[in-house]
Amino acid sequence: MSFDEVLGHEAIRQCLSRAFGRDRISHAYLLAGSEGIGKGLLARQLTETLLCSRSPVGTGVAGVMNPCGECSSCQALASGNHAALQSLSPVESRGIEVAALREMMRSLSLRSGDRRVVVIDPAERLAEPAANALLKILEEPPAGVVFLLISHRPAQLLSTIISRCQRVNMGPLLLEPFLQVLATHPIDESTCRWLFAAVGGRPGAAIGLHQAMERCGGEEALRQILHSPIRDPRDLVAVAMDEGGKSDRQTVRATIRILADAIWAYRPADGPGRWQAAEKATLLSHVARHVERSGSVDLGLEATAMVLSASDLGALRMRLPRSLGVA
Repeated sequence: MSFDEVLGHEAIRQCLSRAFGRDRISHAYLLAGSEGIGKGLLARQLTETLLCSRSPVGTGVAGVMNPCGECSSCQALASGNHAALQSLSPVESRGIEVAALREMMRSLSLRSGDRRVVVIDPAERLAEPAANALLKILEEPPAGVVFLLISHRPAQLLSTIISRCQRVNMGPLLLEPFLQVLATHPIDESTCRWLFAAVGGRPGAAIGLHQAMERCGGEEALRQILHSPIRDPRDLVAVAMDEGGKSDRQTVRATIRILADAIWAYRPADGPGRWQAAEKATLLSHVARHVERSGSVDLGLEATAMVLSASDLGALRMRLPRSLGVA
């Protein structure tokens, strides 16, 4: 993989390439932007570049910072087994706990002197004790460690953590780079152009929506799911899970996000219809966040089915449990 594969974020790539070439590497980067925008891809590229033993980081060489893909470090990363890389993500309904952060730092201390990378995704899921512990680490960062914080909702992070990171804001792609990204997938150009308008230039979301259409048996079948009463809300996970897959919390959250994107993608042209589509998509984003944090998966799916079939959104808000955070 090369820096060239991070399409559509040219200014960001050039800025980071210049900084890396001059060995002006921050101890922490905050990659911020909406879901499906390419933050994870950029974090992966930065990790590979930082840990590659042959990359031009710090050599003063101008241009793109591409990992070689051949050295032992690159091979270890490709196999998913590199001791200098630590990744922290939430465990089921729990956030990222302080014990995981401490264990990560203990593990990294065994390789002092080498460059090490810590990826925290999503950073807003740090539990309060873990966030406070990370703040102390960032105040006195260990030598050689680079933190990559990925956040869909940076406003939920401690302002003191944000202030100690170099922030990289990633926005939606323009049409041409968006088409370049989707050209690597078996999607015809006319559909790609429709997806661009449907999801607002977010390639990850576009690919997820297209895959959902294929799982359901086509565009019309997906439309039926959005506008027909659901007999069993648990059947909704078919839009995000191939047959035989595991219906866990992550899959349910992905299901709700895809359905929110689909509601907006198929929004009516008239003003009231567009408003209702926007309201339904917003309600589903609240439900997805509830499921992500700690809520009942079954309740999340039940609420999703209610949102999809609702015609009176004011009455629906009164019926939905307050725990969903939509009242």
